[in-house]
Amino acid sequence: MASIVWQFFVAPLIGAAIGGIPTSYIICKLVKGVDPREFGSGSVSTRNAIRAAGFWPWGLMVGAFDLIKGAGACAIVEYAMARNHPNLDYLVALTALAAIASHCWMPYLGFKGGKGLATMGGTLIYLYWPVGPFIFPILIVLLSLLSGYSGIGSVWGVSFISPIFFILDLIGLGTQIIQPFPHSYVLDVDGYGIPFTIVYSFGVLLIILLRYLPELKKIKSGEAKAWSKINSAEVMK
Repeated sequence: MASIVWQFFVAPLIGAAIGGIPTSYIICKLVKGVDPREFGSGSVSTRNAIRAAGFWPWGLMVGAFDLIKGAGACAIVEYAMARNHPNLDYLVALTALAAIASHCWMPYLGFKGGKGLATMGGTLIYLYWPVGPFIFPILIVLLSLLSGYSGIGSVWGVSFISPIFFILDLIGLGTQIIQPFPHSYVLDVDGYGIPFTIVYSFGVLLIILLRYLPELKKIKSGEAKAWSKINSAEVMK
């Protein structure tokens, strides 16, 4: 019993330790001598790494590693630490949330970090492959275009993504098109189920909403530019 409870503390710590690895900072410092916190948007993110070091290969490498952080943290907890845990689904959900939060507020960099979308994308790769990695960016871009702001599109995209997959499970499609890894806690018929979906989707939404609050305040005050008013040269600024 003690080991079961103990793992509920250890799993999120593993997620936080991996999710908080400052990939953008490390690569920008090594290849350009630039601290992303003092460059561009000040975000320790893939997008700011592209601004500082270019898309190929360094920005792409940062994005790939940020995806791996989310997927890798979940995999380590499921397969290396707690395979036989009776509540493994919740352990993996908590690990995913801790990895995303730690990427947004990196403990290694004074709690400055990225926006969380790439690391969240990594958790979707792990949980909802092969559909999640494709639906997520399409949803965010579509909602950003409809709303006119990437911040609003990102928050709305995050709020919709997990319920979409729950609905797929509910109507019997989830287990047919989303069956990537042999997750021992996913039933062949029921998919992840309501409790897991609630923990994961509401947890992620809260994290991303908190991270995007400064940007949403700028949108409300009129300081942020709508996409329709940004030319192609300014997109990455």
